[in-house]
Amino acid sequence: MPSTSTTTGKARRPAQAVTAARRSVEEDRRRRMWQYLLAMGVRTASFPVAVWAFMTERYAIAWVAVALAALIPAFAVMLANAVDQRRAPGEAPRSPTRGLGAPPTRPAPRPGGADTVLTGEVLSSRHTRSDADAP
Repeated sequence: MPSTSTTTGKARRPAQAVTAARRSVEEDRRRRMWQYLLAMGVRTASFPVAVWAFMTERYAIAWVAVALAALIPAFAVMLANAVDQRRAPGEAPRSPTRGLGAPPTRPAPRPGGADTVLTGEVLSSRHTRSDADAP
């Protein structure tokens, strides 16, 4: 967003968009804590449900409850660690292609390039192929 100027010529900051505003740190922490506690409450409730289901031979319900009890902690920790990552409008990421210029041009082929056969005298036999190395 470009800044607007007042009649005195001073630049003003653009208005804050509601969708881009971050939550306060306390509110974000409180929200994450409640999500974690809710997930752990579901996990805690799934243990007695699993025991009840196994005792009454309702095995489908029992295995679903066991799966919930086993899988919920990982998701609960991910939710608890998911800090609000929204940024202020001035810090919004830019498109990676907008800042790029024209692609580099290829240099003109030089004499002695890949298609050129070189001739001359070998100064070191250490870097030449011997007859034993030949296919």
